Amino acid sequence: MLADSLREANRKGAGKRERKYEYRATVSHAVGVLKDLLIGILIADDRFVHKHLYEELVGEIKRRVVPVRPNREVRRKEYLKKPHFHHNHKSNC
Repeated sequence: MLADSLREANRKGAGKRERKYEYRATVSHAVGVLKDLLIGILIADDRFVHKHLYEELVGEIKRRVVPVRPNREVRRKEYLKKPHFHHNHKSNC
């Protein structure tokens, strides 16, 4: 369901405008929107309510697309300081 929503949002979010970058929906935002609307979608008995909630889900995901910039990579920091003991051995007080 989430993958279908992302594909549909990416397809609808492309639009007809000329843009510098390709735009794509983010998975983390889609999960956040999905967890809010999932219960309503699952318990909806009426097909029209189900369709309306699904369209709302895709619309929310489509509203928050981000540009995909080529050759953009952020390296993670490497921490040199290692702990002297395992965190389970720390005292509580």
